[in-house]
Amino acid sequence: MLYTRGLFLYINITLLSLFLSGCANPFVSNSSDIVTDSRTARQVWNDNNIEFEAAALSNKSPFAGKVRITANSFKGKVVLIGQAPDAQLNQQITQRVQRIPGVKKVYNQMRIQPMLTFPQMSEDSWITTKVKSAFLAEKALKGVSVKVITENSEVFLFGYITPKYADIATETARNVSGVKLVVRGFEIADVADTSNATHSVPSAPIASTETQQAQTTATPANPPSTANTVTAGNTTDDDTVVAGDVVVEHYQDIEEQSY
Repeated sequence: MLYTRGLFLYINITLLSLFLSGCANPFVSNSSDIVTDSRTARQVWNDNNIEFEAAALSNKSPFAGKVRITANSFKGKVVLIGQAPDAQLNQQITQRVQRIPGVKKVYNQMRIQPMLTFPQMSEDSWITTKVKSAFLAEKALKGVSVKVITENSEVFLFGYITPKYADIATETARNVSGVKLVVRGFEIADVADTSNATHSVPSAPIASTETQQAQTTATPANPPSTANTVTAGNTTDDDTVVAGDVVVEHYQDIEEQSY
């Protein structure tokens, strides 16, 4: 009897985790402008492996005990999130990730600061849960899959999505208590009916650039220094940007905005 109850509880917890996961899409929708992940099973496997190997660098020399690394990969384009104590070590992380098989480009969004404490990580987990719950409650996002990562109250949003739903997801996340910054790392779908999509205009300033298929947007309170291509401080010329690239623009004159 106890074994049966334990097995039943485990199954329920597993199903709930899948339901709330930013990687999973448990909804079914009849909306014509909702797109699904464009990657093949092999590409998904490669991206998962890249994310695992990038995060594992936290336990390897010379990074062990000094850095915190979280990675998101989409077709070999990797966004790094976390903390490093100095720019030199941050640069080394970028170089190591570039050498992982399957990596095409690295966008280092790590912050130069001490690693998060356990209370900070616990608060981030709670914020992630609240953002995912807000997405579930938002009827307009039914059938839309958005991955959520929170680091030091900064919420990173990822997924293959149309501009319309990217805006809705951003607005929803911005209105969750405790969120200081929303960074959009969406892969924007190139679909015909996105021409009629309505773009929300949030109350706080937005720093953004957009290519044909990808978009990264920062909705900042007080934006920290981050990298827009491979390493901090680098810039990307317009003629080198190809469809699918993610570009981050920095605005130093954005005033602090509390949510």
